[in-house]
Amino acid sequence: MKLLHIIRNPNDETPFEIARSQSEEHEVAVLLLHDAVYEIPDGQFKVYICSADAEARGVIRHECVDYKRIVQLLFEFDKVVSW
Repeated sequence: MKLLHIIRNPNDETPFEIARSQSEEHEVAVLLLHDAVYEIPDGQFKVYICSADAEARGVIRHECVDYKRIVQLLFEFDKVVSW
């Protein structure tokens, strides 16, 4: 199963812990929005960063994606969890 976690708060470790745990059995990716673009998760899963949020905060890491690609991601994954 393909799981996408959308994370907005970099101070909450719970979403990252759950994503790590799920990545042992599933294909997991993380989409970082808002202040979560400051977070650098470990390499256990694919990481996407909203390009508009990253640019606004001066952060360039991982694969930056625009809004059109974010919408595509929502349909590519079997389940989407927003934190």
